[in-house]
Amino acid sequence: MSTDPLNNPVYARFGVTPLINAGGTHTTHGGSMMSPEVREAMSLASESYVNLVELKRATGDFVAEVTGADSGLICSGAAGGLVLATAAVITGTDSKKIAQLPDTTGLKNEILTQHNNPAGYMKCHEYAGAEIKLSGDGNGASANQFTNSITEKTAGILYTFAYGPPRNGLSLEEVVEIANDNDVPVIVDGAAMLPPKSNLTRYIDEGADLVTFSGGKYIGGPQSAGLLAGRKDLIEAALLNSGPEMAVGRPAKVGREEMIGMATALQLFIESDDDARMATMRTQAEHIHDALKGNSKVIVSVEHDYLQYHVPNCVIKF
Repeated sequence: MSTDPLNNPVYARFGVTPLINAGGTHTTHGGSMMSPEVREAMSLASESYVNLVELKRATGDFVAEVTGADSGLICSGAAGGLVLATAAVITGTDSKKIAQLPDTTGLKNEILTQHNNPAGYMKCHEYAGAEIKLSGDGNGASANQFTNSITEKTAGILYTFAYGPPRNGLSLEEVVEIANDNDVPVIVDGAAMLPPKSNLTRYIDEGADLVTFSGGKYIGGPQSAGLLAGRKDLIEAALLNSGPEMAVGRPAKVGREEMIGMATALQLFIESDDDARMATMRTQAEHIHDALKGNSKVIVSVEHDYLQYHVPNCVIKF
């Protein structure tokens, strides 16, 4: 096996040059590095056949335990989780509705969100047959605006957390209160919101009905895996809409290797020392900072705010 990540023969075979990742856990760079324990678990998983539905439910129970939710499942990344969450709030466990997707004729199919939510992942909801409805403007929505945007077609409400400076508008707690008053489930997109580790349980504690996380970022699981957790009935609906069932989520099925790898990474993550990991990353960032701080052509700083910079980053401005 290669010991030099910049001269890796499996990539050289296809003429692809490895890069130095200075951009964090972004999907386009390959997410994160899996630990030896995760890689070994995936290799062992590949050596045996299992009932995939049984494994999905068993690993989902572990996701529920870790997130404090009623139920959970391992999905194909946070984006796959959004597809399944959307399908779940549209169909419930109704087999006829499940078979109908992505055709939502005659079904509640609107996903309501504030206008200033990041728009890049709205396709995930549309894949399941949903229509996105925006409330408010670039500054978000008021409580009255948001309440008045709920109609008989509203299947669910989306609240997105994302990298970047704070956005105006309603908080998750305010959205949950409005949603509960109107009996509409709330989906939280928390894809990149780890760390801190406490976010694993935070959104469920704040009243979200479904929440999804990326598995291939800070948790350190396979890049093609993620977590979906929430209400028992909605997770059951998500399971019925997912592979290996012949449903709208089958193209985003998760293999046994990814399920075991994701569960192993999650176990390691909850056992890890957040402070120690942050200290190591800060040391790395400060090493780069100290090497560049004397260069008059750049402005360099170390930033860490758990919002725009979830881990210590050396920020270089030209």
